[in-house]
Amino acid sequence: MFVSLGVELKKLQTQYKKCSGNLGRLLAMVSWGYPGLIVVVWMMAALFGDSLWFATLLLYGPRWLVLLPLVILFPLALINNRWLLIPLVAGGLVAAGPFMGFNVPLHRTETDGVPIARVLTCNINAGNFGRKPLADLIRKTNADIVALQECPRDPGLSLPAGWQSVREGELIIWSRYPLQRGNSLQALHPPHVWPRESMLCCTVQTPKEALSFCTVHLPSPRYGLTTVLDRKTILSFSRRVLLEQETLHRLRISGEIFRAIGALPGPVVIAGDFNMPVDSPMYQDVWAGYENTFSEVGYGYGWTQRARYRGIPVVLRIDHVLVGAGLEASFSGVGPDIGSDHLPLITDIIKTSGKRRMSWWSW
Repeated sequence: MFVSLGVELKKLQTQYKKCSGNLGRLLAMVSWGYPGLIVVVWMMAALFGDSLWFATLLLYGPRWLVLLPLVILFPLALINNRWLLIPLVAGGLVAAGPFMGFNVPLHRTETDGVPIARVLTCNINAGNFGRKPLADLIRKTNADIVALQECPRDPGLSLPAGWQSVREGELIIWSRYPLQRGNSLQALHPPHVWPRESMLCCTVQTPKEALSFCTVHLPSPRYGLTTVLDRKTILSFSRRVLLEQETLHRLRISGEIFRAIGALPGPVVIAGDFNMPVDSPMYQDVWAGYENTFSEVGYGYGWTQRARYRGIPVVLRIDHVLVGAGLEASFSGVGPDIGSDHLPLITDIIKTSGKRRMSWWSW
């Protein structure tokens, strides 16, 4: 009896070792494949977003989801094979770094000059924001120009003493310096059935420089994205046509606004809700000729919107301040929560130093 029991134990040990070996090989394959998968997903979003519907989902979707496999793989690697921590850490750094948009500016130019203007821009979510927090922020930051998008007819805010304003639809520009109204442009923002103001330009006469200042609110991909996402099946492939049509519409409107702004005289500043991250191919095709101030001097993720697609939280950097030739930024950072689904973006604009700055992990 004891002999047969010993034989059975040896069989169980052999099976256990074989099973452990198979699981170990599987763990190794998954761990070493993880960083490669992150790079593939990242490249697909950056190269084919705004053209292929599934890549557009990757571009605007919850990128933090790619970190979830580490919750399981990391402890398994600690227990079974610590050498596997190397690819897992490498993949995690790529995911939390460039894929999720972490920005580290390099060769930042120090300047002793006073900024031409401090710009504050924010989408105030059709009036769903805190009046007092925004008023306090304008005062505390000593902003010179304020650009608001999705501003209701009566925002419940009063201009600081001596300030001027121009307004068109849901776009408004406030300034402590003299303003001269310029052109505006309307566009359809699905699912809205009537066109909304998408661009408002003016001339701001600062003490140092006359600026062509524009605020924009470009159409969002949210309607097409939420249509493709389904609560029961996760993805509804039959609805992708709407997202593809919406993308073509967004590209056309971006081009129209780009051409309108390109005809403006003098140094140009563009601030507002672009509804596209900087690694979007559409952004690169249309707006890369302007300097993105946060990409150049901002530090961190710079997320300005917090949204939910079918209940899944998503954070994106889609609000930007861009400057044209002759201008650059000495500071750019995200402001505190004012109750909107967007966070304010604050930027100090200066005259260019003549040196092109570079930033790491920024597209």
